[in-house]
Amino acid sequence: MTKGVRNIKNDTKPIFSYLGFGIFFATLLIHLIYKFIKITDVGVGMLLSLLNALLLVFTLLWSVMGIIEFSLLMKSHTIIRNSFRNNEIHNFEYKIKLRRQKIYLSVNVGYLIIIICQFGYVIKNWDEVNI
Repeated sequence: MTKGVRNIKNDTKPIFSYLGFGIFFATLLIHLIYKFIKITDVGVGMLLSLLNALLLVFTLLWSVMGIIEFSLLMKSHTIIRNSFRNNEIHNFEYKIKLRRQKIYLSVNVGYLIIIICQFGYVIKNWDEVNI
């Protein structure tokens, strides 16, 4: 095994995508609370509105990390494929790493699709996003 293949094993997990999913679901929860629950206190309503807007913007800014992670996943996929072609790893190990890479890539692409949808929502409802 080459040094590059060993380093890929630790660097390919889509940590930023998992964190992004968590931030997205927190944003969704705050948004649903703000929209559908009657709030009698004006201060709490303003606080939820501010938190909703901040989380929407923060989630969109966090998508930069998802894009960087996508490029790293694609690079690691190329390195794994090249190391298999150069007979540096065996067929069984290649299949395991390739399967893992596909799962990680699908998580990352799913996160990026959600971010694109959220970006469309922010553009459509820009007047509600008051920071």
